Amino acid sequence: MKVKEIMSTDVEVAEVPGTVEEVFGLFKNGQHSGLPVIKEGTKKVVGIITRSDLLKNPHEDQIAMLMTRDPVVIPENEDITEAAKLILRHDIRRIPVVSNEEITGIISVADLVKVIPDMEIEGTVTEYANGHCTSSWTNTPVPIIGEIMRLSNSDSIPLLNDECKVGGIISDTDLVKAFELEESLEKSNMGAASDENEWTWDGVRDTMKFYYGVSTLKLPQVPVKEIMTEDVITVYIGAEISDCAKKMARNSIEQIPILDEDENLIGLLRDRDLIKSFL
Repeated sequence: MKVKEIMSTDVEVAEVPGTVEEVFGLFKNGQHSGLPVIKEGTKKVVGIITRSDLLKNPHEDQIAMLMTRDPVVIPENEDITEAAKLILRHDIRRIPVVSNEEITGIISVADLVKVIPDMEIEGTVTEYANGHCTSSWTNTPVPIIGEIMRLSNSDSIPLLNDECKVGGIISDTDLVKAFELEESLEKSNMGAASDENEWTWDGVRDTMKFYYGVSTLKLPQVPVKEIMTEDVITVYIGAEISDCAKKMARNSIEQIPILDEDENLIGLLRDRDLIKSFL
């Protein structure tokens, strides 16, 4: 199967030069987790900007400063197995698809997960889950959750209630939706004396003060249970990998907590873990 057979062709893009405000709305509505970045006036891909980029540096306003430059791309006639290899090798979620160096689509982890049930792959969830699972408490303040996710390089974490059972899950999508765009004024001093240099006090006499607007993304100071997803899709240890892929595709989710027979959290199956089945 070729990349062009399963890729998405209706692609939203960001442009440089540009500001975060221009793409913030697309991330906030939850329909996009990452966008290819093209140079204004062309169709050549020069970068990728993701929700995680916003979380890691909420004070930066310029797309060019946040994006990953020179991203991995794939020709539209390449086999989907090659797309799976690139996603795993570079630990990414999406690859811009190109023809003659111009973007024609995008292939994502979700696109690959959708075809797994038709591949008749045998195996259970424990064979593919990577065994690493960061979690937190449902009453943890949202800014601390954001920091936990940044430090653990996690795009989602299960949340435990007071009984140490899974009470919810939080993803970078939920955090971006909770972001508040805070406007503020910054003051700058600029010397205007023609004879000014770093050794001269005379320049102080001609100092001008001016103010400029700054937009900052800020997470609310509320418990994470107020913004988390409460109805969590889960699987039990021993579940078939094809069934997990169906659940992810049907519910448009990127991860599923794994439980034991006593409903205790023992791991997290990510959609990227399922991509290993292509190899």
